[in-house]
Amino acid sequence: MSHKKLELSELLKKVNSSTRKPLQKVTPLKQEKDETQFSFWMESNLLKQLKMRALEEDTSIKNIINKSIASYISNK
Repeated sequence: MSHKKLELSELLKKVNSSTRKPLQKVTPLKQEKDETQFSFWMESNLLKQLKMRALEEDTSIKNIINKSIASYISNK
């Protein structure tokens, strides 16, 4: 049993001592968006309907909400 512990500790030493430099630095792309995060409460039934509609139209909930609000504002 102690032989296995020794093997394991040797293996751990090798893993911990290996310092490999990354081949490539990954940096996220910065996208300029004129957006602000906003949270609100809505009726559960409406949210279910909204999700279904987004699936049917192959679009995002965000897109439907943005279009709806823009339409509402333009139709004073």
